[in-house]
Amino acid sequence: MAASPNNRPPVGVVIVNFNLKDSLRETLESFKKANYPNLQIVVSDNASKDGSQEMVRTLFPDVHLLAHETEQGYARAASLGMAFLSDKTKYIFSTTNDVIVDPEMLNVLVDYAEQDPKAGVLGAKIYFFDRPNVLWSAGGRVHPLHGHSYHFGWERKDGPRYDKVRECDYVTGCGYLLRSEVLRKIGYFKEDLIFYSEDADLCYRFRETGYKVLFIPGANMWHKVSTTLAKNRPVQLQYSTRNGLYLIQRHRIGFYPLSLWVHLWLVSPFKMLVFALVGRWKNSVGIWRGIRDWRHGKYGWIK
Repeated sequence: MAASPNNRPPVGVVIVNFNLKDSLRETLESFKKANYPNLQIVVSDNASKDGSQEMVRTLFPDVHLLAHETEQGYARAASLGMAFLSDKTKYIFSTTNDVIVDPEMLNVLVDYAEQDPKAGVLGAKIYFFDRPNVLWSAGGRVHPLHGHSYHFGWERKDGPRYDKVRECDYVTGCGYLLRSEVLRKIGYFKEDLIFYSEDADLCYRFRETGYKVLFIPGANMWHKVSTTLAKNRPVQLQYSTRNGLYLIQRHRIGFYPLSLWVHLWLVSPFKMLVFALVGRWKNSVGIWRGIRDWRHGKYGWIK
């Protein structure tokens, strides 16, 4: 049974932003339409130069702005927002600056979390913004043999098969609800991952503590898939390769260590070969650099 509107637990929302003022405004407007009381919103802004901070202060004075003087990276910026909220709210919804949420999304997630005390991370059903009925993510899996991560339902039209609650290896940090009390115990995102796999790493840490990671249909949102980093594909691949290898090794995923070796000696070289054959050799170099960084335990910013 759903809690009455006057008896709902406080929820915090953390939105990380970097130089996407207009998209951030649309995301904030979307959350302002959420049919949920006791909602506290934090924007953790990574030293934006496009007027984002001024826009938040002017148009959304009740939103708490963490205005960082230097870029922190996604993982640290989100962690700072979570730390600000974790002792003030029972749940935290972590998300990005390029989403639109259904007004009932938080109600659906919180209702399920209240019914199941072992539900630690609850992920939304995420659609492509420009294709509202096509799925971007319905939960995630890391393949036990080769360690490759992927989203259920990606690029597929929504249908009945995606309308069931399901336990997942991870759900994407583009939009998931977290129990604050658990975050205070296990910590927030691993900050030196900077971008990529920090969400999956946190999901695995929840699971290792005895909590479930769940995909919750009915909690709907739309993702613009516009990330700034994705515009620099070689650097994106360097981060994602390095961090993906860290994830497999740290959490001994699947048929470990076989999963690590298959990913290292088959999956990554195959990707490098494909990029090289289509003339995108810089992408191949990005993957090789990611492997090199992982081997040397080099995390943090890629320069």
